[in-house]
Amino acid sequence: MGSLRTLEDNVTSLERRDRHLAALACLALLVIAAGAALLMYPVVFLGQDTLSNSTFRVAFAGYCVLCALLAAYLWDSQATIRRLRLQLERDRQEKLEARQEACEELLARVPKLSVFQDRLPMECWRAAATEQELSILVVNLQLGDDASSAAARISILGDAGKAISGKLRDQDSLFVLGGACFGAVLPGADASTARSIASRVEEGLIDTAGVTARFSFTTDIVNHPQNGSSAEELYETVCVLIAAESSERELAEALT
Repeated sequence: MGSLRTLEDNVTSLERRDRHLAALACLALLVIAAGAALLMYPVVFLGQDTLSNSTFRVAFAGYCVLCALLAAYLWDSQATIRRLRLQLERDRQEKLEARQEACEELLARVPKLSVFQDRLPMECWRAAATEQELSILVVNLQLGDDASSAAARISILGDAGKAISGKLRDQDSLFVLGGACFGAVLPGADASTARSIASRVEEGLIDTAGVTARFSFTTDIVNHPQNGSSAEELYETVCVLIAAESSERELAEALT
């Protein structure tokens, strides 16, 4: 709400300055036209030659009308530009709100840490039964200065979650492990396959972060059975990798 109010105040200030500039331009034009008309008046109306005087009067009237039309055109152009600018700003704000809602829905759909904790024993049992390896990709985000507000934070996390999800395989699962930490369960993926998936995820996150570096990130891979032979050991290893900046409150929210 604070950022929206600030944006509206900035737009209002810009529009006010634009109106003042348009009014000043039209006033300057009218002053110049009036000055020129006063200087031309003696020549036009005090001349002696009737034919020449009539011609000058027509030219004088045309000059005055042209100045008035030009001032009206300038004012109408400024009004049109203001309307278009306001429309573009409204459209941009609607897109930002729609994007914000999409990010909130995405984060709401992604399972949290409690679901990950329940899912891990089943995945470990399945990996042991099929004699396959199991890998977990942990992605910690470090948010930049753009995440000063809650809305900006949700937008960044939503975009990052979408980027990670788009690089995973169909059988992989994405989880929110902390306030700014994602985890992906990679069934049947050995260390080499997990590193390949992590490389794709990193490429997607770099593109999402953009040139302004909205966030930075680190990726870690936990493998079963290399890093733990049981679900409890794997879970403890993952918890250690969760970013230190994830506060207790954020971890509690992830558990819900």
